[in-house]
Amino acid sequence: MGAIALAFLAGHCFVHVWPRLPALYWALLVVPVVVVALTSRQRPLYWLAAALCGVLWAWSHAAIRLAADLPPALEGQDLQVRGFIASLPDSKVDPQFEFHVVEGEPGVPERVRLTWYRARVQPQAGEQWQLMVRLKRRNGFANPGGFDYEGHLFREGIGATGYVRDDETNHRLQSASPRYVVNRARAWIGARIAASVGDEPMLGILQGLAIGDTQAMSTQQWRVFAATGTTHLMAISGLHIGMIALAAAWCGGFVVRFRRAQRWGWTAMHGQVIAGLSTAIVYSVLAGLSVPTQRTLIMLCIFFALRWQRRTLAFGQSLGLALIVVLIVDPFAPLAVGAWLSFGAVAVLVVALSGRVGREGVIANFARVQLAVTIGLVPVLLMSFGSLSLVSPLANVIAVPMFTLLIVPSTLIGTLAAAIHPSLGASVFTVPVTVLHASWPMFQWLADHSLSVWYAPQPSWPVLVALVCAVLLLLVPAIWPIRVAGLMLCLPIVCYRAPTPAPGTFELTVLDVGQGLAAVVRTHSHVFLYDTGPAFQSGRSAAELAVLPFLRHRGVRRLDVLLISHGDQDHSGGMQAVLEGMPVRTLMLGPSIRDTSREQVRCERGQQWNWDGVSFTVLHPQRSVESSGNDSSCVVLIRGRDGTTLLTGDIESAAEQALLEHGIPRVDIVVAPHHGSGTSSSSLFVAATRPDVTIFSTGYRNRWGMPRADVVERWRKAGARAFDTSAGGAITATFVAGKVQVFEQRHTRRRYWGR
Repeated sequence: MGAIALAFLAGHCFVHVWPRLPALYWALLVVPVVVVALTSRQRPLYWLAAALCGVLWAWSHAAIRLAADLPPALEGQDLQVRGFIASLPDSKVDPQFEFHVVEGEPGVPERVRLTWYRARVQPQAGEQWQLMVRLKRRNGFANPGGFDYEGHLFREGIGATGYVRDDETNHRLQSASPRYVVNRARAWIGARIAASVGDEPMLGILQGLAIGDTQAMSTQQWRVFAATGTTHLMAISGLHIGMIALAAAWCGGFVVRFRRAQRWGWTAMHGQVIAGLSTAIVYSVLAGLSVPTQRTLIMLCIFFALRWQRRTLAFGQSLGLALIVVLIVDPFAPLAVGAWLSFGAVAVLVVALSGRVGREGVIANFARVQLAVTIGLVPVLLMSFGSLSLVSPLANVIAVPMFTLLIVPSTLIGTLAAAIHPSLGASVFTVPVTVLHASWPMFQWLADHSLSVWYAPQPSWPVLVALVCAVLLLLVPAIWPIRVAGLMLCLPIVCYRAPTPAPGTFELTVLDVGQGLAAVVRTHSHVFLYDTGPAFQSGRSAAELAVLPFLRHRGVRRLDVLLISHGDQDHSGGMQAVLEGMPVRTLMLGPSIRDTSREQVRCERGQQWNWDGVSFTVLHPQRSVESSGNDSSCVVLIRGRDGTTLLTGDIESAAEQALLEHGIPRVDIVVAPHHGSGTSSSSLFVAATRPDVTIFSTGYRNRWGMPRADVVERWRKAGARAFDTSAGGAITATFVAGKVQVFEQRHTRRRYWGR
């Protein structure tokens, strides 16, 4: 069963790495091969049949989901739709929610994600509304090392995103619908918990453990959980569901004491199965049936079904069967990191605990389990997040018993009490809140430690293979020389350093940060960051979502110079996040930025420095500049052995004229001024620079229409190849034999669900 499940999984993974999805009728060629393999009695052919079945299953569902996407012709149009609020609205700033469309323009996807800016009424889960919306296709940043938001939306079945227009026709059609009774129940329970604890900072943790709703958690709380490797305890995890199911099963065993149960022939086993399974189902449904809860629920269903039939099944077979069922129910589960962590943790325990002789105490077994899971999940964590919590073993040794034995049970009891009356719940919630407040300073201290998180560059395949082999050698029961060999195989990942440009050359990457700018220049041993992208109303910034992940993906541990060209929010919004997330040697600020919080250097014409044979020269502004807006942007010329680059910020025609008067050389690459607006890229400036490549940093379907079509054409007529981050994602330019080579992230790492 395990081999069949792995083959079925391999078929799914094979489909999910395709850059484009072929027409579904090509799948008919696979069907005869599956039939022949199934009719054969050879085990390898069974595995082949399972893999091909996985291909067909994932391929067909992917084709169906892509066919339901928003057509490009409907993007940016005002569309009237009717449907239901299909999720718990996030109301931190403006309500955000999933909307299930039941009536609308032909081509509108069934599920869309909407934001309602300045909403007069807070929408509630399960309500039916008529709304005027404006939609666009799935879109997210596309950067090396960054989170694939488009893939996340695709996995969740979201065919478009957009916002609710301010329109008089928007109104509620129905206050509640029976088809969303679960979400309504979750919202009601969440409201009762909030009424019980009031403005308690730990409210988000309590709601997360009770109903899987973590929207009230702060960014700082998420950071602490992530840095200590305890995020898995935050949501309703398999450990919690299993614990609650076993406790309910124990209580259900007392059914045998009732005379009616005895007349029906029920034993303690029947009561245990019914109570345990019912509790697991209810708790999993309230959690939103995420992949970890699906896996746990399916395995519990298998366990209780076998117990009802008084049969047994090997644990590995149960895990394989659970994997097959999860993939049948959700063919896109392999796209979720949680699925790999969930099944991987169980598989690690099977490998680590099997084949051992002798008996150990409870504490020793618990320590062995924690160490095995920590070691076993290292490859998955590094490949998925590029980081590893070094304090995770210590934090989990404390947090797992605390959550399992104290916080989760008391939270669930408090939830039941709050359902009766908020004041009753308030008295019970005192227990988990007190424990959380008492332990939080310790977890925060661990998270704030300089060595709490280790960031690793994306390893090469040989290094990754060595790491996987090392983990296996450290997990399996073996003598000490095998352990030593495992430790030695860990050295490549510890000593690995990402490739850097050769001395005298440099690499330019203009990141995809939406409507803003962030450009990274790497020389052989130095890194220069020009602008940090925008900040968002949610409190996060492009620096957290794109800039820092990219730098860590490239193995950068320190910035030599951070230069903020000017004070516009789309260029400086992520400055604080970068300063907090990575050491910065020198901070250079344009004259329009007023920041006295730390030591800094003012950017002005004539400044120069040289790194590894690459020179950096500030061409603008002059010290006496009067403007404090776009025309005060710092302009930097970078000159290497094989080519030159000009970073222009948001300068407009006046600053361009000043540059021309002082003399500006021809360059190979220009990052277009002011995102390609009509007030910049004058004909004289374009003619003077005459680049081979022009890069526009813009947001997808931005409201200003940048880059302007006439501006793009002006650069092209001057002989430049034009690239746009909104279309190609992060754009990386290098120089080879005096020629510019350009790589677009959306093309080099394309996936079939992307734009």
